[in-house]
Amino acid sequence: MKMASRKALIELIASFCFLSSFVLLGTSTRQINQQRDLVSFACNNTLYVEECLSSLRSEPLNETSDLRGLASIALNLSIAHGEETKGYIDDLKSKSGSESRCLNDCTEEYADAVQNLEDSVHALRIRYYDKVTTLVSAAMTDSDTCEDCFGETEERESPLTERNQYFHKLCSNFLSITSLQF
Repeated sequence: MKMASRKALIELIASFCFLSSFVLLGTSTRQINQQRDLVSFACNNTLYVEECLSSLRSEPLNETSDLRGLASIALNLSIAHGEETKGYIDDLKSKSGSESRCLNDCTEEYADAVQNLEDSVHALRIRYYDKVTTLVSAAMTDSDTCEDCFGETEERESPLTERNQYFHKLCSNFLSITSLQF
């Protein structure tokens, strides 16, 4: 092969690679925008849009998930927050010099809430949405019961109000996203 034609061939291949990278970049950007639109679509169908957007967008897996995947992410976020809250309650109990009936009750309520959410993972996987709704609603009731304990006693103001409210919002958002699948 002559040197001039070899050089022309190399330039042609380099040009093709350069142009291909723009096509791939455009496709990748389009996919990211479509995914953001899916997260926005899902979250705009929830009661707590801002919490939904911030929580789902904080998870890297949202970038490649479909609607079912977003529901799974939302469920996992709810479970994680429930487990963190249970740990936070245990920490409050250890720092408190006195025995708190409400904190003890809340430990049990969050143990039940997390278990209900973990049980709903399988139900979601097999698309048994009635069971999912029942289990997640029970988890929400568990956190509400925790909060209600402080309102029923004059023990003290609830140190868990913000956590309980956020847990409720995460679970509510999960149910809303799940309902978009059927």
